[in-house]
This record gives sequence, structure tokens and C-alpha cells, in this order.
Amino acid sequence: MNWFGYKNISKIIMTTTILIILSNTLLISLFYYQNQLLQYEENLQNLKNENLNQQKMNLTKDIDILIKMIEFKYTKEQLENKKIKDEIISWIGNIAFDKQKSDYIFVYELLDKKGGDNFARMVINPNREDLIGKYISTNYKDINGFSFRDKFLKDINIYNESIVTYSYKKTNEKIETKTSYFKYYEPLNWIIAKGIYHDDIKEDMIAKNIVLKQKFTAHINENIIAFGLFLLIAIIITFLISKKIKDIIYEKQLQVKKTTKALAVLNRELDSKVKIEIEKNKEQELLLMQKSKFVTLGETISLIAHQWRQPLSELGAIILNIKLHHKLNKLNSDMMSKKTKESEVLLEYMSKTIDDFRTFFKPNKRKEDFNIDESCQRVLQLTKPMLDGYNITIIQNIDKDININSYQNEFEQVILNLISNAKDALLSDKIKLPKININIYKKDKVYIEICDNAKGIKENISQKIFEPYFTTKDDTNGTGIGLYMSKIIIQKNMDGEIDVQSSSEGSCFIIRL
Repeated sequence: MNWFGYKNISKIIMTTTILIILSNTLLISLFYYQNQLLQYEENLQNLKNENLNQQKMNLTKDIDILIKMIEFKYTKEQLENKKIKDEIISWIGNIAFDKQKSDYIFVYELLDKKGGDNFARMVINPNREDLIGKYISTNYKDINGFSFRDKFLKDINIYNESIVTYSYKKTNEKIETKTSYFKYYEPLNWIIAKGIYHDDIKEDMIAKNIVLKQKFTAHINENIIAFGLFLLIAIIITFLISKKIKDIIYEKQLQVKKTTKALAVLNRELDSKVKIEIEKNKEQELLLMQKSKFVTLGETISLIAHQWRQPLSELGAIILNIKLHHKLNKLNSDMMSKKTKESEVLLEYMSKTIDDFRTFFKPNKRKEDFNIDESCQRVLQLTKPMLDGYNITIIQNIDKDININSYQNEFEQVILNLISNAKDALLSDKIKLPKININIYKKDKVYIEICDNAKGIKENISQKIFEPYFTTKDDTNGTGIGLYMSKIIIQKNMDGEIDVQSSSEGSCFIIRL
């Protein structure tokens, strides 16, 4: 069963359309999902950055509040008193320390702004009580090789504050990523800092991420439902259209069946008519060939008449001379022998002419190799008396080394026909100095050009001259089959081409072999 047949066209249209809609919907959905996923990841990253920036702002705010509370409670002169410093240290140390979050305040007493192994002393650090009172070095590096103390000290020397992210030990002895805010407070010569471990803000991030993911999932579900509804509507519309197409196709099939039956009857009638016309054409073709033979015979008789005209005149003169000598009783044996020999020469010439024409018009049954120049000279020899009788000059420009393998006699008949047509055109147009040019040369093909200096062929009939029975001559001089038979010979028998180029200066028939 041919599923892709004409009968299944409605199913093919419906299935193809549904597949296209489905594939496009899936591709659009996939693209949309990937785009939304990228947007979700981008929003998540922005949320993380915003949360981290918010935490940094909170750290800065907490330190600023602490400094304002110190300045509110103590004057600048009081801050130089050691007891006051100890009181502040005690007060800050009593601030609640949440070991779960570890967002504690720690304080360095700055000893050397240039840094080094003893650049500061740890004053407060609820997370690292083991470091309180000990000297701190800027050469210390975290687990990633980052000298974070050197970094914040350089920032303090320039900006008086610094925010640095680094890795540091938490209360559970685990190394975690931490972001701290450091600020230099000159009245106490302290670097007051507060940090937040990133894992302490994960829970907040997880909660925000859940909300973001819920929005993302709801948005995706809404669009999936929309795509699904669109697909369902498209399938329903496609089904209805397919059904309508199926009904139309069924009606057309009925019409086609009726038309096919009518065509079958018409074909049988046409077949019968074609056979009749073919038989008629065969008969016409036979009549055309027969007429062509008669035309050729007429041309042959005309050429023989031209060939015989001079020898017959000379033969008449010889007979008249013999009669005159006999009447005067001067006809002796020597005279009789001389005139007999002259008569025999003329009769032999006339006999040879008959043999030449008989060979010339004998049809070839097989191809043979022949020289084109020799064939053309043979034709010119036969037509020379006729052309000389009309004072027509023959100008030859022939390559004598061109040989072809074809039907020689048929080729010569074509050349004879073209020369005869050129002669008729020159006589019809009454050309004062009539001439025929014969050019034969070889390039990519063999070219034979036979040109005259008559007044040319009118443009409106130049395309008809090769049609059978078409002639520009009157009924007594033209049959309209010469050029047609020449074209048949060149195209069908010799696998060549023939056409004509004409102007007011003459016509040129061109054969390409």
C-alpha cells in the first residue's frame, strides 16, 4: 500500500501539519524553558549579590552605630584614659555573641601602619579568645594563600576603611568564607571590625530561593498550559481543515473518474484518427519523394541539355560540311575519315555526360570517405555549361584537405540544389554581374557556405523556405521541395545543420557538418 498516494493526501496534510505544529511548539517551549532557566539563574545570582551587599551594608551600619555610641558616652579626652579604654573593651565584650551565626565584633590595636609581624595587637575577638592580647601579622595568609590583613591595612591607610572577603576559622573549627568590614577609629587607635560568614546567610538565601523557584515554576506551568491549549486548538483546526480537504478530494476523484472515462473514449477515437492521418502522411511522403524524383529528373534533363547543346551544334556543323563537300563532289576518303573522327569524339563526350549524370544521381546505400573539394568540383563540372550560359561567375575558396565520411551522392545533390537556387535568384533579380561564392573551411566543424549577390530573401519568408511546398518562384519554375529535401538530407542522413543568412546584398546558405 502506497501511504503517500493521492487518496491519503488529506491524512498526509493533517499528519504533517500536526507534526510541524507539535515540533515548533516543542522547540518554542524548549527555547522558552532554557531562556527562563537562564533568567532564573541570573535572578538567583542577582539575589545572592544583593543579599551580600545588604549584609555588607549592615556590617558598616553596625560599626558606625558602635562608634557613635562610644562618642556619645565619652569625650575625646576621656578616650585617652586607659581605664576608659578598659571599660569600653569590657562593654563591647559583654555584647551578646551568637555562636551559631558568629557575626561578632573584633578589635585590633594598631601599632604599625606599615604592617609587618607586629603591626597590631588583638584586643577583642569572641571567636578567637586565644588571640586576645597577642600580636598580629600582616604576613598571615588564609587557606587560599590570600593576605587579607595586608589588604585591609592598605585600604585603611588610603580610605580609613575596608571590606574584605577571605577564608577564616569559625567557632566549630571549620574554615568558611567570610566577609568583614574594617574601620580605623583614630581616638582609640583601634581597627574595629565585624564580619559575617557566608554559610550564616545561606538559610536566608534558601528561603528566598524557594520563593524565586516557586515563581519560576508557576510561570513555566502557566506557559506550558498556554502552549498546550494552543496545540490543542491547532490540532482541532487542522483536523477540520483536513476533513474539508478530504471531502473536496473525494468530489474531485468522482469528477476525475468521469473525466477519465470520457478521456478513454476520446483517446480511442484519437488513436483511430491518428492511425488514419499517419497513413495519409505516409502517402503524402511517398508522393513528395516521387515528386522530388521527378524534379531531380527535370534538373538532370536541363543539365544534359546544357551539356549537349554545344556538341550537338558542332555535330550539325560536321554533317552540314559533309553534305556541302558531297554536293560539290569534293568528299573524298580523307575528308570523310576526318569528319567521322570528329563526330566520334563528340558522340563519346555526349555518352560520357550520360554516364556522369547516371553516377551522380545514383543513390548511396552506405557511407563512404570522400574529399569535399573533389565532390564540389564534380558538381561544378556538371553545372559549368549552364552557369557559363548565363555569364555567372563561380568564386571558390575551398580547403582541399577536408575529408568526411557520409553519403557522397546525396551531399552532391544538396550542393547542386543550392547552386541551382542561387542561379535562379540571380536570374530572377536580373543581377548585372552575377556571381556565386563557394567557401569551405574547417574550425570546430566543417563549414560549407554557398552565397550569391542577388537581392536576398525577404525577412518575412526567410523562416519558411525550408518548409515543404513553399516556394518564391512561380508555379512553372518552383516546386517548393528542393530546400526541404536538402534540409532532410543534411539533418537526418548527415547529422548536420543548414540555415540561411540573407540581406539586400545577397543570401548565404551555411551547412555545418
